[in-house]
Amino acid sequence: MRKMVNGRRLFSREFKVAAVKRVVNGEAIGKVARDLEVRVSVLWRWKKRVIEQGEDHLYNVGARPGKARQVRSDHGQELRIAELERLVGRQQMEIRFLDKALRRVEELRREKNDDGGAASSK
Repeated sequence: MRKMVNGRRLFSREFKVAAVKRVVNGEAIGKVARDLEVRVSVLWRWKKRVIEQGEDHLYNVGARPGKARQVRSDHGQELRIAELERLVGRQQMEIRFLDKALRRVEELRREKNDDGGAASSK
């Protein structure tokens, strides 16, 4: 599948994988490139990347390696930030709860000390 963005053709990951499989299965790289209307150099780069790094390193539509990694790391960072924000929220709730509980305990302790006697401690 191809898209046109700003005059550039962009290919889906599935398209790239299918093209590389044809070459790996023995078809001439020039013939595959002509059939798919892709430059031989582009198809050769896709094949090299698959052989050296695996299909997972063929990026989705138009994503260049640096940009794809950046998007993935941004997504990972967003997930981590969300997780940390949830943790901070939970801790704030616990702090508020403990603060209220401490105030209540201190109020009860003061009430017991108001009769002039010493408060018992165990």
